Amino acid sequence: MSETPASAGQQNGPVSQRTRPAPSPPRVFREDFDAFYVAEKPSLTAFLMFVGASTWEADDLAHETLIKLLPALWMTIEYPRAWMRKAAYYDYLKQHQRSREDLTDEMPDLPGGICPVSEVELSTQTNTVVEAVCQLPPTQRAVMAFVLDGAGTSEIADTLNMTNVAVRTNLSRARRRLMTTLSSEGGEHDG
Repeated sequence: MSETPASAGQQNGPVSQRTRPAPSPPRVFREDFDAFYVAEKPSLTAFLMFVGASTWEADDLAHETLIKLLPALWMTIEYPRAWMRKAAYYDYLKQHQRSREDLTDEMPDLPGGICPVSEVELSTQTNTVVEAVCQLPPTQRAVMAFVLDGAGTSEIADTLNMTNVAVRTNLSRARRRLMTTLSSEGGEHDG
């Protein structure tokens, strides 16, 4: 097949019509932070859950990260989605480097508050994937979380201070482990 996806289905026209640049990331409208917050918080929360945060931790970190964008950063950051992913990831790492006491009681929903579980509803299959990703070694887990959130190899390499080759190697190893883990869990559920 010699045609590119951009030219698929088109007749022989001028070259400029057949070759199109790669689609750009969704445009961020700087005037409407509220819309950006509503659109991005669930995906940032899910990203943090893939990194290893609990639902509550992920929700808190996502909120804190998005709030850091205000007031000055929001208008100046060129790629706010990439910035918030990177900031949230490093905040998560800092949070887990401190020694913390494990809570034994369930945290109650606050009156008027929004339960993060209702904001990020994960299917049973997605929960299984989250659990499997959380079993990966830390570097593979981080790389896989970024990939699942839509980041490219060079963005991941830049964020994690790795080479592109190291990112691809960790991604390959993570995929192999996930295939093994998920196929063995699938067999347990069938029998």
